[in-house]
Amino acid sequence: MPVWFKAFCDIVEAIAYTFMLVPATLAVYKRRSLRGGMRILAYLPAYLFGMFVLTRIGNYIFHYNLPFIHISTIGETLLYIKIYHDEFIDKKAKQHIRILAAIFLLFAFIDSLWLEGFDKINSYTNLVESVFIIGLSFLFFERIAIQKRQIPIQKIPLFVATVGIVIYLSGTIILYLTVNHFIVFNDEYNARKIYLFNSLLVLLLAITLFRSFLLINIEHKKATII
Repeated sequence: MPVWFKAFCDIVEAIAYTFMLVPATLAVYKRRSLRGGMRILAYLPAYLFGMFVLTRIGNYIFHYNLPFIHISTIGETLLYIKIYHDEFIDKKAKQHIRILAAIFLLFAFIDSLWLEGFDKINSYTNLVESVFIIGLSFLFFERIAIQKRQIPIQKIPLFVATVGIVIYLSGTIILYLTVNHFIVFNDEYNARKIYLFNSLLVLLLAITLFRSFLLINIEHKKATII
């Protein structure tokens, strides 16, 4: 593998995750105006950046960061679930979301300890995460479509953020299901290409999160009445 390509992938990944500090900073600045799921969404960019730093430290010191990756996936998923749990006001919806969280935690535990273990990336857990969160996102879209709103949907902060989340998770489904294959065969070049694609998805997510927090001042209370 060319040395320049390895360095290029590392730089792009660092830029993508560091850009998460931009929406994180904006979320702190507008924290008093956050309502519903947006209050939990404010933690997401800082969390993603923090876990990126931990995985880099683990790789640099121990040359082994898979436990951090497993933990990162679980924490990220719980944040997504909490976002929609707080956004919905229907008690049955909240109850179903809590059950969903319990099912996810049980599966993630089984996957990390038995199915794939800490010798592989928890790709099955990532798949379940994508299915569950995309499902919640579509439920959120449906409830927005049903309700009559005076404000355009593209100006609803959580709608913009959810679009970014759906694109990000949809793109990473195949990524995490294939990357273990390259790791097993020590194919660093193709593994790097996959992670480069992931970095671009992370950057896109950061941009949509930034956009969603920019919209907070636009009649935010009217945008979170689901």
